[in-house]
Amino acid sequence: AVMGSMPQYLALTLIVVMLVVFYMFGSIFLPLRFAVAILFTLSATFGVSVLVYQTPLLHSIWPWLSHYDGLCYQVIPTASCVAVALGIDYDIFLVSRIVEFREMGLSDSDSITAGLSQTGGVISGAGLIMSLAFSGLFFSSKLLHQQLALTLVTSVLLDTFVVRTILVPALMLVARDWNWWPRTFPDPPEFAVPSAHKPEPSGIHSADRRKPSGKARFAC
Repeated sequence: AVMGSMPQYLALTLIVVMLVVFYMFGSIFLPLRFAVAILFTLSATFGVSVLVYQTPLLHSIWPWLSHYDGLCYQVIPTASCVAVALGIDYDIFLVSRIVEFREMGLSDSDSITAGLSQTGGVISGAGLIMSLAFSGLFFSSKLLHQQLALTLVTSVLLDTFVVRTILVPALMLVARDWNWWPRTFPDPPEFAVPSAHKPEPSGIHSADRRKPSGKARFAC
């Protein structure tokens, strides 16, 4: 019953979260991009779990894995819930900073770069702390706890060091103006023309301006 309801659970969760993202940023592209990032994280996380618990890839290192085949059913909804919650948390934190720089007048690429540089350290630190916290479940004697540890730690590390720092900025750099559609931002201001390239005032030549007058001036 639990596994049979997972598609509806994921679909409803993603729809609600996408509506929240749309309400916050007024963009249609950002909720779709968020859904892609979350599905990537979940797919990679459960892919790693399958490699560990359903293939003989690691049996030579940990022979006791050969006694198990598959995941406990409680792991799937729990890991999915945590992945979506962390994803929306980090995503809103990152995109909010990018929007702030965009509203300040920076271009799309500069805003994304500046937003990532401002939030990257915080996201990485938070991800490492959560990974260390979840990794304590590895030392439990119960298989359920060990599988939860593997899925949660994998999900957090993927979301922290792959999705939010590489995948999301790359997708936003490709999309550029489409990130905010139908919302619009003012065009970035043009840079001022350097003084060396400014035209000379009419009737005055640079040589005349540099020529000394030959008269001494005295302050009274």
